[in-house]
Amino acid sequence: MSTILITVDLEDWFQVENLRSLYPLENWHKCQVRVEQSTEQLLELFHRYEVKATFFVLGWLAERLPELVKRIKNMGHEIASHGYNHILCSEQDKGALLEDIKKSKQILEDIISEPVIGYRAPSFSITQALVSGLEEAGFTYDSSYNDFHGNSRYGSLPGCWKTVKPGLLINEQGLYEIPISNIKFFGKIFPWGGGGYFRLIPGPLFQKGVKKITQNVGAYVFYCHPWEFDPEQPKVKGLRPDLYLKHYVNLARSLNKLREFLRVFVTARFLTCSQFLTEGCKSPTDSTTIGYI
Repeated sequence: MSTILITVDLEDWFQVENLRSLYPLENWHKCQVRVEQSTEQLLELFHRYEVKATFFVLGWLAERLPELVKRIKNMGHEIASHGYNHILCSEQDKGALLEDIKKSKQILEDIISEPVIGYRAPSFSITQALVSGLEEAGFTYDSSYNDFHGNSRYGSLPGCWKTVKPGLLINEQGLYEIPISNIKFFGKIFPWGGGGYFRLIPGPLFQKGVKKITQNVGAYVFYCHPWEFDPEQPKVKGLRPDLYLKHYVNLARSLNKLREFLRVFVTARFLTCSQFLTEGCKSPTDSTTIGYI
């Protein structure tokens, strides 16, 4: 049976890195917060298909929408951290990054009254400073590594991970890593984990790739954002054409596309990251260093 991890980066339309130049942090309070409606659509869809997902929640939003965070938790989903300000880890010094990590963790734990053990970096911008900060802040796992090299924002930490089982890694300090799933064709890695690639790639082809990943690895990690299911969000003017395409492509089709994805994989096991991690901890650790990370 296939194992699929559905993960949601809970951020709103104006907090996306592609729009950062037009919507800097200091102007966020002026923007229309629309994330509740699109998140409710996801929750309804997940309930229908009995999916338990992991929501990596931005601390800035959690402060303003604590009841939404509680609702997600009460529906059986995992609450994890997406940081506070959605600033790339590679653009913060170690002190500022650690403060961001700890602040978001505390906000989320105060809301759900439970430990928050998982983290995902904005735009998968993993760095060594992030890993050290997560260890210091008491996180158990990270899900920030994306081995597609076509995006300069994505980070990499060569040679520091060992396999626990396919799809689950660990470093020497005991921090687990759940990488985003991609696919390899003719020796090259292609992005297959979700987001804009999910919206752009035709559904049947995307599903075929996911089946190949689950056959080869045993587990598939998917990511999305609530704003990707909100076609009525403001259309930003003055954006570079390539960034405009990345942000707005196929928004009107994405919810039906996700519904069809869940229908096709209805017999799969849908696990939260914590559940997947718990299963992995029961497996013997392989001592082989993963060289491509």
